[in-house]
Amino acid sequence: MVPSPGTLTPPAIVEASGLAASRRNPGVLWTHNDSDVDGPLVYAFAAADARWLGRWRLDGAEVHDWEDMALGPGKDGGDALYVGDIGDNLRRRAEVVVYRVAEPAVDLAQDPGEHRLTGVERLVFTYPGGQAHNAETLLVDPVRGDMCIVTKQRGDSLLFCAAAPLASGELTAAGRLGVAGLVTGGAVSSDGTLVAVRTYLDARLWRRDPARPLAEAFRGPDCDIPLALERQGEAFTFAVDGRGYYTVSEGLAPTLHAYAPR
Repeated sequence: MVPSPGTLTPPAIVEASGLAASRRNPGVLWTHNDSDVDGPLVYAFAAADARWLGRWRLDGAEVHDWEDMALGPGKDGGDALYVGDIGDNLRRRAEVVVYRVAEPAVDLAQDPGEHRLTGVERLVFTYPGGQAHNAETLLVDPVRGDMCIVTKQRGDSLLFCAAAPLASGELTAAGRLGVAGLVTGGAVSSDGTLVAVRTYLDARLWRRDPARPLAEAFRGPDCDIPLALERQGEAFTFAVDGRGYYTVSEGLAPTLHAYAPR
Protein backbone atom coordinates (compact mmCIF):
# COMPACT_ATOMS: atom_id res chain seq x y z
CA MET A 1 0.00 0.00 0.00
CA VAL A 2 1.41 3.40 -1.02
CA PRO A 3 1.03 6.01 1.76
CA SER A 4 -1.22 8.98 1.10
CA PRO A 5 -0.92 12.39 2.79
CA GLY A 6 -4.54 13.10 1.84
CA THR A 7 -6.79 14.12 -1.04
CA LEU A 8 -6.88 17.28 -3.13
CA THR A 9 -10.16 18.68 -1.88
CA PRO A 10 -10.77 21.96 -3.79
CA PRO A 11 -13.84 21.20 -5.96
CA ALA A 12 -12.15 22.90 -8.91
CA ILE A 13 -9.43 20.24 -9.09
CA VAL A 14 -11.14 17.53 -11.11
CA GLU A 15 -8.62 16.80 -13.88
CA ALA A 16 -5.22 16.97 -12.17
CA SER A 17 -2.84 16.35 -15.06
CA GLY A 18 0.50 17.67 -13.82
CA LEU A 19 2.55 17.91 -10.63
CA ALA A 20 5.65 19.91 -9.69
CA ALA A 21 7.51 20.04 -6.38
CA SER A 22 8.72 23.49 -5.38
CA ARG A 23 12.34 24.24 -4.46
CA ARG A 24 11.64 27.86 -3.59
CA ASN A 25 8.79 26.87 -1.26
CA PRO A 26 9.81 23.67 0.57
CA GLY A 27 6.85 21.40 1.20
CA VAL A 28 4.71 22.88 -1.60
CA LEU A 29 3.39 21.01 -4.64
CA TRP A 30 1.76 22.52 -7.72
CA THR A 31 -0.94 21.06 -9.96
CA HIS A 32 -3.41 22.12 -12.67
CA ASN A 33 -6.42 20.81 -14.57
CA ASP A 34 -6.12 19.77 -18.20
CA SER A 35 -9.15 21.92 -18.92
CA ASP A 36 -10.45 24.47 -16.44
CA VAL A 37 -13.76 26.30 -16.65
CA ASP A 38 -12.30 28.99 -14.39
CA GLY A 39 -9.44 29.73 -16.79
CA PRO A 40 -5.63 29.43 -16.76
CA LEU A 41 -4.95 28.47 -13.15
CA VAL A 42 -2.32 26.58 -11.19
CA TYR A 43 -3.03 25.31 -7.67
CA ALA A 44 -0.66 25.00 -4.71
CA PHE A 45 -1.05 22.54 -1.85
CA ALA A 46 1.01 21.17 1.01
CA ALA A 47 2.88 17.94 0.33
CA ALA A 48 2.60 16.85 3.97
CA ASP A 49 -1.21 16.74 4.17
CA ALA A 50 -2.55 17.77 0.73
CA ARG A 51 -3.95 20.98 2.25
CA TRP A 52 -4.97 23.56 -0.38
CA LEU A 53 -2.94 26.78 -0.25
CA GLY A 54 -4.50 28.79 -3.06
CA ARG A 55 -4.60 29.22 -6.80
CA TRP A 56 -2.73 31.52 -9.19
CA ARG A 57 -4.07 32.88 -12.49
CA LEU A 58 -1.59 33.10 -15.38
CA ASP A 59 -2.10 36.54 -16.88
CA GLY A 60 -2.70 36.37 -20.64
CA ALA A 61 -2.59 32.57 -20.89
CA GLU A 62 -5.23 30.36 -22.47
CA VAL A 63 -6.33 26.82 -21.74
CA HIS A 64 -6.69 24.47 -24.68
CA ASP A 65 -5.46 21.17 -23.22
CA TRP A 66 -2.99 21.63 -20.35
CA GLU A 67 -1.42 18.21 -19.81
CA ASP A 68 1.72 18.57 -17.68
CA MET A 69 3.87 20.99 -15.74
CA ALA A 70 7.44 21.28 -14.50
CA LEU A 71 9.80 23.55 -12.62
CA GLY A 72 12.91 24.80 -14.37
CA PRO A 73 15.19 27.80 -14.83
CA GLY A 74 13.54 31.19 -15.14
CA LYS A 75 14.80 34.22 -17.03
CA ASP A 76 15.77 35.98 -13.79
CA GLY A 77 17.86 33.07 -12.52
CA GLY A 78 15.18 31.82 -10.15
CA ASP A 79 12.77 28.93 -10.63
CA ALA A 80 9.92 29.17 -13.10
CA LEU A 81 6.72 27.22 -13.55
CA TYR A 82 6.35 25.61 -16.98
CA VAL A 83 2.84 24.57 -18.06
CA GLY A 84 2.46 22.47 -21.21
CA ASP A 85 -0.62 23.11 -23.36
CA ILE A 86 0.39 20.07 -25.43
CA GLY A 87 -2.66 17.80 -25.54
CA ASP A 88 -4.13 17.02 -28.96
CA ASN A 89 -6.38 13.97 -28.90
CA LEU A 90 -7.58 14.55 -32.46
CA ARG A 91 -4.06 15.42 -33.70
CA ARG A 92 -5.18 18.60 -35.40
CA ARG A 93 -3.11 21.32 -33.72
CA ALA A 94 -0.63 23.17 -35.89
CA GLU A 95 1.35 24.20 -32.81
CA VAL A 96 1.58 23.60 -29.08
CA VAL A 97 2.30 26.10 -26.32
CA VAL A 98 4.41 26.05 -23.16
CA TYR A 99 3.81 28.84 -20.66
CA ARG A 100 6.66 29.96 -18.42
CA VAL A 101 6.34 32.29 -15.44
CA ALA A 102 8.43 33.03 -12.34
CA GLU A 103 7.34 30.82 -9.45
CA PRO A 104 5.62 32.85 -6.72
CA ALA A 105 6.28 32.63 -3.00
CA VAL A 106 3.84 30.41 -1.10
CA ASP A 107 3.40 30.36 2.68
CA LEU A 108 2.39 27.00 4.14
CA ALA A 109 0.40 28.88 6.80
CA GLN A 110 -1.58 31.05 4.37
CA ASP A 111 -5.31 30.89 3.81
CA PRO A 112 -6.37 29.79 0.32
CA GLY A 113 -7.14 32.57 -2.11
CA GLU A 114 -6.70 33.56 -5.74
CA HIS A 115 -3.63 35.46 -6.92
CA ARG A 116 -2.35 36.80 -10.24
CA LEU A 117 0.85 35.85 -12.03
CA THR A 118 2.17 38.47 -14.44
CA GLY A 119 5.08 38.34 -16.85
CA VAL A 120 3.88 35.06 -18.38
CA GLU A 121 5.89 33.97 -21.43
CA ARG A 122 4.18 32.11 -24.27
CA LEU A 123 6.58 29.71 -26.03
CA VAL A 124 5.07 28.31 -29.24
CA PHE A 125 6.44 25.09 -30.75
CA THR A 126 5.81 23.05 -33.87
CA TYR A 127 6.76 19.46 -34.60
CA PRO A 128 9.07 18.51 -37.48
CA GLY A 129 7.35 18.40 -40.85
CA GLY A 130 4.30 20.22 -39.52
CA GLN A 131 2.94 16.99 -38.05
CA ALA A 132 0.54 16.95 -35.09
CA HIS A 133 1.04 14.75 -32.02
CA ASN A 134 -0.89 14.12 -28.84
CA ALA A 135 1.29 14.49 -25.74
CA GLU A 136 0.81 14.55 -21.98
CA THR A 137 4.41 14.66 -20.75
CA LEU A 138 6.53 17.80 -20.40
CA LEU A 139 10.10 17.41 -19.11
CA VAL A 140 12.27 20.39 -18.19
CA ASP A 141 15.86 19.97 -17.05
CA PRO A 142 16.27 22.18 -13.94
CA VAL A 143 20.05 22.20 -14.45
CA ARG A 144 20.55 22.90 -18.19
CA GLY A 145 17.10 24.23 -19.06
CA ASP A 146 16.50 21.78 -21.92
CA MET A 147 12.89 20.78 -22.59
CA CYS A 148 11.40 17.57 -24.00
CA ILE A 149 7.87 16.50 -24.89
CA VAL A 150 6.94 12.80 -24.92
CA THR A 151 4.02 11.78 -27.11
CA LYS A 152 1.11 9.66 -25.92
CA GLN A 153 0.49 6.91 -28.45
CA ARG A 154 0.33 3.17 -28.83
CA GLY A 155 3.69 1.60 -29.51
CA ASP A 156 6.91 3.46 -28.84
CA SER A 157 6.39 7.05 -27.72
CA LEU A 158 8.23 9.75 -29.63
CA LEU A 159 10.57 12.26 -28.01
CA PHE A 160 10.81 15.87 -29.22
CA CYS A 161 13.17 18.35 -27.60
CA ALA A 162 14.38 21.94 -27.54
CA ALA A 163 17.75 23.00 -26.18
CA ALA A 164 18.21 25.87 -23.75
CA PRO A 165 17.87 28.79 -23.90
CA LEU A 166 14.28 28.04 -24.88
CA ALA A 167 12.62 30.07 -27.61
CA SER A 168 9.60 29.50 -29.84
CA GLY A 169 10.32 27.39 -32.91
CA GLU A 170 10.44 23.87 -34.28
CA LEU A 171 11.18 21.00 -31.92
CA THR A 172 13.88 18.45 -32.76
CA ALA A 173 13.04 14.76 -33.11
CA ALA A 174 15.15 12.99 -30.48
CA GLY A 175 14.20 9.32 -30.75
CA ARG A 176 11.73 6.85 -29.31
CA LEU A 177 10.98 5.54 -25.84
CA GLY A 178 10.47 1.80 -25.61
CA VAL A 179 7.82 2.13 -22.90
CA ALA A 180 4.82 -0.19 -22.97
CA GLY A 181 1.57 1.70 -22.50
CA LEU A 182 0.39 5.26 -23.01
CA VAL A 183 2.80 7.75 -21.45
CA THR A 184 0.79 10.21 -19.33
CA GLY A 185 3.37 12.15 -17.32
CA GLY A 186 6.93 12.45 -16.15
CA ALA A 187 9.54 14.57 -14.40
CA VAL A 188 13.23 15.33 -13.94
CA SER A 189 14.69 15.38 -10.43
CA SER A 190 15.77 18.77 -9.08
CA ASP A 191 19.47 17.88 -9.42
CA GLY A 192 18.96 16.60 -12.96
CA THR A 193 20.27 13.09 -12.26
CA LEU A 194 16.97 11.19 -12.57
CA VAL A 195 14.23 11.13 -15.20
CA ALA A 196 10.97 9.20 -14.97
CA VAL A 197 7.88 8.73 -17.10
CA ARG A 198 4.64 7.05 -16.15
CA THR A 199 1.71 5.38 -17.83
CA TYR A 200 -1.68 4.56 -16.36
CA LEU A 201 -0.28 1.31 -14.96
CA ASP A 202 3.48 1.61 -14.43
CA ALA A 203 6.48 3.94 -14.25
CA ARG A 204 10.05 3.82 -15.55
CA LEU A 205 13.21 5.49 -14.24
CA TRP A 206 16.49 6.48 -15.93
CA ARG A 207 19.71 7.83 -14.41
CA ARG A 208 21.52 10.55 -16.34
CA ASP A 209 24.53 12.81 -16.40
CA PRO A 210 23.12 16.32 -15.82
CA ALA A 211 25.97 17.77 -17.88
CA ARG A 212 24.59 16.03 -20.98
CA PRO A 213 21.48 16.92 -23.02
CA LEU A 214 18.25 15.71 -21.47
CA ALA A 215 17.32 13.53 -24.46
CA GLU A 216 20.42 11.38 -23.93
CA ALA A 217 19.00 10.03 -20.66
CA PHE A 218 16.68 7.70 -22.55
CA ARG A 219 19.56 5.97 -24.33
CA GLY A 220 20.70 4.34 -21.10
CA PRO A 221 19.20 1.48 -19.05
CA ASP A 222 15.95 1.97 -17.19
CA CYS A 223 14.09 0.21 -14.39
CA ASP A 224 10.58 -0.14 -13.00
CA ILE A 225 9.55 1.94 -9.99
CA PRO A 226 6.42 1.40 -7.88
CA LEU A 227 3.16 3.00 -8.92
CA ALA A 228 -0.17 2.94 -7.11
CA LEU A 229 -3.23 1.84 -9.03
CA GLU A 230 -5.02 5.08 -9.86
CA ARG A 231 -8.25 5.56 -11.75
CA GLN A 232 -6.68 7.81 -14.40
CA GLY A 233 -3.18 8.57 -13.22
CA GLU A 234 -1.45 11.26 -15.27
CA ALA A 235 0.70 13.27 -12.86
CA PHE A 236 4.19 12.56 -11.49
CA THR A 237 6.88 14.61 -9.75
CA PHE A 238 10.01 13.89 -7.75
CA ALA A 239 10.36 15.09 -4.19
CA VAL A 240 12.82 17.98 -4.03
CA ASP A 241 15.55 15.77 -2.53
CA GLY A 242 15.07 13.27 -5.37
CA ARG A 243 14.71 10.37 -2.94
CA GLY A 244 10.96 9.93 -3.32
CA TYR A 245 8.14 11.03 -5.61
CA TYR A 246 4.43 11.83 -5.80
CA THR A 247 1.58 10.88 -8.12
CA VAL A 248 -2.06 11.83 -8.42
CA SER A 249 -4.98 10.91 -10.65
CA GLU A 250 -7.70 12.83 -12.40
CA GLY A 251 -11.13 12.82 -10.76
CA LEU A 252 -12.93 14.61 -7.93
CA ALA A 253 -10.93 14.74 -4.68
CA PRO A 254 -8.05 12.64 -6.05
CA THR A 255 -5.69 10.89 -3.68
CA LEU A 256 -2.14 12.18 -3.44
CA HIS A 257 0.29 9.25 -3.27
CA ALA A 258 3.72 9.70 -1.66
CA TYR A 259 6.43 7.17 -2.43
CA ALA A 260 9.24 6.86 0.10
CA PRO A 261 12.89 6.30 -0.92
CA ARG A 262 13.75 2.72 -1.74
